[in-house]
Amino acid sequence: MAEVNPIVIITAIIYFIAMIVIGYMTRKASADPMDYYVAGRKIGAFINGSALSATYFSPASFMGLPAFVFLLGYPFWWAMVGIIGGLPLASMLTAAPLRKYAPVSFTDYFADRYESEKAMRVVAGLPTILAGWAYIVLSLVGMGLFMMAILRVNYGVAVVIGTIIIFVYVFLGGMVATSFSTGFQGIIITIAALVAAFAVNAHYGGFGATADAVFANNPEFWAAPGSGHLPGASPGDTAHPLMSYWTGMVSFFFVWHFGFSTMPYTIVRFFTAMDVNSARRAVFWAVVVGGAMYWGLVQIGTAARALIESMHPLLDPAAGIESAEQVLATIQGIYQIGGVAVTDYSMVAGLEALGNPVLMAILVAGGMAIAMATGAGFVMVLNVLFSRDIMGKVIGNKWAIENPVAGMRLWTTIILIICAIFALNPFALVLDLSGWAFIVIICTTGVPLIFGIWWPRATKTAAFATIILFLIATCFTWLYSHMVIGSAHFFFWYHAFVPPAEAEQIIATGHQNYWIPLSIIFFIVVSLLTKPCSDETIKKYCTGLTRDE
Repeated sequence: MAEVNPIVIITAIIYFIAMIVIGYMTRKASADPMDYYVAGRKIGAFINGSALSATYFSPASFMGLPAFVFLLGYPFWWAMVGIIGGLPLASMLTAAPLRKYAPVSFTDYFADRYESEKAMRVVAGLPTILAGWAYIVLSLVGMGLFMMAILRVNYGVAVVIGTIIIFVYVFLGGMVATSFSTGFQGIIITIAALVAAFAVNAHYGGFGATADAVFANNPEFWAAPGSGHLPGASPGDTAHPLMSYWTGMVSFFFVWHFGFSTMPYTIVRFFTAMDVNSARRAVFWAVVVGGAMYWGLVQIGTAARALIESMHPLLDPAAGIESAEQVLATIQGIYQIGGVAVTDYSMVAGLEALGNPVLMAILVAGGMAIAMATGAGFVMVLNVLFSRDIMGKVIGNKWAIENPVAGMRLWTTIILIICAIFALNPFALVLDLSGWAFIVIICTTGVPLIFGIWWPRATKTAAFATIILFLIATCFTWLYSHMVIGSAHFFFWYHAFVPPAEAEQIIATGHQNYWIPLSIIFFIVVSLLTKPCSDETIKKYCTGLTRDE
C-alpha cells in the first residue's frame, strides 16, 4: 500500500486545527444554554443551508452512495435524485412552521402538539435515539476510513482519533461551533466531490469516454432495472440482483425522499435560523450545495470499479488479486477494518488508483468534513434529548436543570464513547444504517410531525400508537431481513413467496420502505376514530403555524 503522503497529512492537520479553533473560539458564546441548544437563533441562510447539506448528506452520501452505485450500478443514480428532489418539500412542510414555533428540542413539538409533556417526550425520543445511534456510528465509520486513508494506520486507531476530534469541538462550542464548522464543511465536501469527479473524467478524456470505460469494464453497470427478466434475458443481465425488478429502483428512491422534512438532525437546524424566511432560504442553499456534491458523487461511484480493476497499486494477478472486491478484501486485511465497512472504502480506493496526492488531500478533507458534520449534528440532538428533555423535563433531575450546558457535555461524552465502540465493528454498510434510520424516523415521528402541523384532526392517540407500533415493525422487519434473509432490502416475507432455490429473483423493498404509506394510512384512520386535541392546542400548534401573517 502507498506510504503516507506529506501533502495529505498537512491538509488533514490544517483541517483539524481549523475545527478545534472554531470550537475554542465559540466556547464563550455557548456558555448560555440557548446558544448551546440552538446557536441563539442567529444563523444566516447561506451558512445554515451549507450546514443543512453537510449534516443531512453525511458519510452515507459521501461514501455510501458511491459504494451503492459501485455495487448496484446505474439504477441507483435515481436514489440520489430522490434525495435532492425531497429537499424542497422541507421548505413547504416543516422549515417555516417549525421556525415560527421556535422550539429548542426535537421532542418539544410532540409534547406541545399532542398535549403530553412527559410521556410523549419519552416515546418520541425512542426512535430518535435509535436514528441518532445509527448516524453517529456511520459518521465515525466514515471518519475512521478517511483517517485510515490519511495516516495509513489501523482502522480502530483511526476511529478513536476521529471520535476525539468530534468530541473536542462539540464539547466546547455546542450548536454555535457545530453550525459554523458544519457550514464550512458543507463547502469543503462539495468542492471535494466536484474536484474528484472532474479528475476522474479528465483521466478518461471526458464524460463519454468515462462511460465507455465503465461499459468495457462491466457492461451490466448500465442495465436498466428489471432488464434481467425481459424476454430472452437472464438474471445476470442486471448490475445487481436487487435491481432484478423495478421495485429496487423505486423503493430506494423513496427511502430518503421524505427524510429531509422529518429527520431530527435537519429539523433542529431550522430552529437556529434567524427567522422564517431565513429557514426557507436555507433549504434553497442546501439544494444548491448538495446538488453539486451529488453530481460529483455519481461520477465517482460510476468509475470506481473500472479505476480499481485497472490501476489500483494492490492489483496483483499473480497473487489472485484481480477484482475490485479482492482489492478491498486485501485493504481490509492490511488495516484490520471491522465488519462490512471496507465496501464503503470503494470510492476512496477508486481515487487512490489515480495516484494523485493533491486529489487525495482534497478528498479526505471533504470526507472528514462530512463525517464530522453529521456526527456532531446528531450528537447535539441526542445530548439535548437526554439532558434537557429526559433528565430535566421528564425526570426532574435538579442537577440537569441547574447545569444544562454541563449536562449536555456529559451526555456528549457518553454518546460518543458508546457509538465509537459500535463503529469499530459495524454490522452494516453506512448507507444501510442511514436507510434504517430514515425508515424508522419517517414512519414513527415523521408522520405525526407533518400531520400535526398541517392537519387539525391529528390526535394524541394516533401519535402514540403510530410511533410505538411502527418503531417495532420497522426495527423487526429490517433486522430480520438483514440478519436472517441476508439483506435489509429483501421483502421480509421474501421466502414465503420466493423459494430459496430461486434466490436470484429478489423482491426488493429498500429498507422495508412499504411501512411509509402504511404508517400514513394508520395515522389517518386512528385520528379519525379518536378524540382530537383541544381547540387551543390546534390553533397554537397547527393552524397558527401554517397561516401566513
